[in-house]
Amino acid sequence: MIIKTKCLPLIIFCLCAMSLTAQYQSASRIENYGGSSSIFLNPASSSTFPLRWDLNLISGNFYIDNSVGYITNTSVFDLRNNADQINAGWDMEPQGNSNLVADMYRDTLSNKYAQISTSINGPAFIFNTNGGQSIGAFYNFRAMGGSPKIPGSLNYYNYIDKQVDELIEFPSASFSFLAWDEIGLHFSNRFSTSSGYFSAGINLKYIRGYEAAYFSLNNDTDIQFASSNEVIVNGLDFQYAYTTNNTDVADGADFETQPFGKGFAVDLGVNYVIEDGSDTYKLRLGASLNDIGGVKFKSNTEVHGLKGTQTITFDESAYQSYTTIEEVRDQTSRDVYGALGLSQLDIPLSMAMPTTLSLQADYKIVENVYASAVFINRVSFSPYAVKAVNLISIAPRFEHRWGMFSIPVNITEYSRVKVGAAIRLGYIIFGTDDLGSFLGVSEFRSTDIYFGIKANPFSISSGTRGGSNRGGFGKRGKVKCYKF
Repeated sequence: MIIKTKCLPLIIFCLCAMSLTAQYQSASRIENYGGSSSIFLNPASSSTFPLRWDLNLISGNFYIDNSVGYITNTSVFDLRNNADQINAGWDMEPQGNSNLVADMYRDTLSNKYAQISTSINGPAFIFNTNGGQSIGAFYNFRAMGGSPKIPGSLNYYNYIDKQVDELIEFPSASFSFLAWDEIGLHFSNRFSTSSGYFSAGINLKYIRGYEAAYFSLNNDTDIQFASSNEVIVNGLDFQYAYTTNNTDVADGADFETQPFGKGFAVDLGVNYVIEDGSDTYKLRLGASLNDIGGVKFKSNTEVHGLKGTQTITFDESAYQSYTTIEEVRDQTSRDVYGALGLSQLDIPLSMAMPTTLSLQADYKIVENVYASAVFINRVSFSPYAVKAVNLISIAPRFEHRWGMFSIPVNITEYSRVKVGAAIRLGYIIFGTDDLGSFLGVSEFRSTDIYFGIKANPFSISSGTRGGSNRGGFGKRGKVKCYKF
């Protein structure tokens, strides 16, 4: 007898395909006129902003990427008009040139990832003093979720040929999601050196949590199919949690946006700049730790644990008629512990922020032409943390007071190369780190887009701090000595 259980892989694929988080917008945030948006990549970056002040009116981004599944031969615009034409590719041969077929990758051995995020930023404001300090304030709404390590065995094509009683080794896995806003203060200071200057910056953030959920399979688990409906699990150690204020929306209840979580976070950054005697610099090196902190929900949450050394049998048919998370919760408690309510844990729902370590380098090739490199790697201080995306970005850039154009080459999760484009026209910026998703690709699995509208001092002069009574670009409070 061959098992063709599809439910679990389909659920995972839907999570990937229906998700919300360009995530870092590295091309726009590393430029010298990034202003208030640049402090979210490195809080010390305000030290290189050449104008007196900068106001971000509104900006935002939308990002999704996964290596679990894809849709064939399409683009963002095609999907917008023809989403109802997508066909499922399960049980079919590879699709070739067929249009709009959703399918999973057939590699069942290597780990996969699914990452999502979206944010609305603004307003944000920074002001540069003549003494080398920058101060500011900002507001952001952010939502992020996914998993950087989805077991390859969690794939339909790994189950389709499994026989009854055949052992399946299911490795540890986790998924997390968090929606929050942050109200923050910014400060940076600059110190002169023999070859340029050094700067350090900080963002202090008060966090309000709106929605959160996670699940974590904490160890390797063996599963067997006893029949087409029954699954036997050995060595289960599973924990999950979620906020309850909107679990009844599917039944027609109004969606609530009240924050029940509170916390704090901090961003720390440093920059070292080597000047070259011009109004700009020759080389800028930076390092930052972003989103260090967490949020705790004290009400409207549930945390559950399913753990046991005994053999546990789950009957899939018992779950097929359930339509609410409460029904599934109660059934799993009965299956593991033999009674209702025993799975609930008396602990708060706490989640760590998506902490990242970032390194940046920006080199001036000739006047107005730069080459930048950005390295971002997630740092997890808790098993129950929302996970950020690993990224390497290399980008040539033309930059001027009234415009910028960049073509970044991005490597996501150290495995996938994507080409993007970013343009700034005066006070408006828009871009993407995944240009192929708009032009059309054979396997559509990701997209992102970002935009921004800002304001800062209007001047048609050179655009340096000299136009704002600040001295040269890299020389706050200094006066150039001219040679005769």
